[in-house]
Amino acid sequence: MSYSLKDLPKCYPRQVQPKISRWLAVLVAMLVISVILMRIFGRYIDNSHFRMLAIGTPLVVWIVCFTIRMWAWSLQDSKANGFDRRREQWILSETRRARRALQVLNTTFITAHQEDEQRSVADDMLNNHSIIISQSDWKGEKSRRLSLITAEPEDTPGLVISRLFSELIADLPVHQFPENASLVVILDVSSSLPFPAVSNIWQEAWQESGITCALEYTDSNGPGVVNHWLDHRIKDDAMLLIVGLQIDPVVSNNTAEAAVALLLGNRLTQEALEPLALLHRPDAAPTGELRQGMNMAAYNVPLKENIVKNLWLAGLTGNQRAEVIACQNAHPAQSVEDEAVISLDTSMGHAGAAAPWLVIAAATEIARQTQLPQMIICGDTTQNVLWSTLITPIASRQEMDP
Repeated sequence: MSYSLKDLPKCYPRQVQPKISRWLAVLVAMLVISVILMRIFGRYIDNSHFRMLAIGTPLVVWIVCFTIRMWAWSLQDSKANGFDRRREQWILSETRRARRALQVLNTTFITAHQEDEQRSVADDMLNNHSIIISQSDWKGEKSRRLSLITAEPEDTPGLVISRLFSELIADLPVHQFPENASLVVILDVSSSLPFPAVSNIWQEAWQESGITCALEYTDSNGPGVVNHWLDHRIKDDAMLLIVGLQIDPVVSNNTAEAAVALLLGNRLTQEALEPLALLHRPDAAPTGELRQGMNMAAYNVPLKENIVKNLWLAGLTGNQRAEVIACQNAHPAQSVEDEAVISLDTSMGHAGAAAPWLVIAAATEIARQTQLPQMIICGDTTQNVLWSTLITPIASRQEMDP
């Protein structure tokens, strides 16, 4: 059976310690019975050996039984102690693993907001400023509610993607990268363009940038990539670059176009760049288990005084939104006021594969401004789960790793 911090192994069942008083009472009773029998039969047998046998036999039987009972209890108790020690060590190890976090080193996000400064765009998101309007999509279908990134009439989705990738790459703090820096790149894309075509556009934009650091591409999607990285590559020197993109989605109604680049680093190895905030381990909750997921996400930090300033929502389906509403006041979001609940799906549309990364980037900007924890609940285009995670300001303590 597999266990987790949400489903801990039970303590080893322990037997009750034998009560000495009961055993002494049994000894007294045995001796009394022996004396009575000795009195009865002593009339016919006048022998000192008989008396010694009458008293000694129950005494020896009691000592043997008591010793065997205490020995059996001691073995069981030692086994239980060993199991419980291993259980505590496992819980401590899993807690340390659960509380790993990634440094957020740089964020760039491009949306349909009119503001040029990223800080102003994040403020608009924080205030639930709506930018979703009824308009035509890339296919010419009219009266679609969506938010489109500004484009020229002659632009195609491919040209817009190329321009967005160039802007994301240009904003990377390459001049601060250490020598022999390496990046692990994840492209998380939802678009009517096939993924190989989008990947080729990215590689062309990267080559044109002239950045020479080593690249490694990983075929992964969704917030689960953060968990995988924290589990398997926490001691890597490489940095993780996640590029989220939604342009010209297959189904355009109630969607948002967005491009996001998140540069993440390991706290154990990355010292060249000053982090903006910390991205803590996300927790995946299947349908009906969001409360446990939120509680686990808070446990993964842990939160000082259980304070969460804002609750960010993105990438949700209708059923998931209903579950979030039902759990909106669950720990650790019980103190979040209604106006501090930010729904990007409502204000700008569903950003598809880019939604988790967009909400993380925006929450990072607000956490940096306010120096207060931000909670995120987002969907996943690859599986039917809700991810709960937290963005916190930089803490002084170093990453602990078993």
